[in-house]
Amino acid sequence: MVNNDDVFEIIKIGIFGESSVGKTHYARKYINDVNEDFNLPTIGVECFMKKIFLPNGKNYKIKIYDTAGQERYRSLSKNSIRNCDGIILMYDITNKVTFKLIGEWIKDIFGIKGEDCPLILIGNKSDLENKREVYEEEGLEEAKKYNSIFFETSAKEGINVENSLEELLKKIIDNKEKNKKKDNNFKIEKKNKNKTKKKKIC
Repeated sequence: MVNNDDVFEIIKIGIFGESSVGKTHYARKYINDVNEDFNLPTIGVECFMKKIFLPNGKNYKIKIYDTAGQERYRSLSKNSIRNCDGIILMYDITNKVTFKLIGEWIKDIFGIKGEDCPLILIGNKSDLENKREVYEEEGLEEAKKYNSIFFETSAKEGINVENSLEELLKKIIDNKEKNKKKDNNFKIEKKNKNKTKKKKIC
């Protein structure tokens, strides 16, 4: 019997950032989880899944890893980074400290995945405009430093949640296709080199 999941290509996305920036709300909103009774902080890593069908004719199973932001779980977060195809780095627009620590997360991410890793920077809680401590222009400037896509979102209201994920998915899929082409070109070059090798006649 054929497993229906065999027709789905898996894409792994990790959400990183300080505690209480809204990572869990964001993940749950994307997968249309209507249960919002989850005020306790994430312990370790939690995984959410959603199957999607894109215009490119391929089907994808999106695995979103919601990671704990507390310092004591940082080693678990680093392990999660290694397995991700793309990264969401999130801060809270009402908490300047979470924005200032973006650079520390970037060091871990780029140190593990390299600077070409598909990355999106998100300023969450845009519904709390009256409590804003980080302006949108600051987020845009920070994103430019890391060649990242930038969005302000409201996980609570669902503002820009799907849009931001879709943009990251495009970047991830483009990256995967480029890597496939590189691998194919390498295999062809290697095959051609082997063909041109001549045996030495004694």
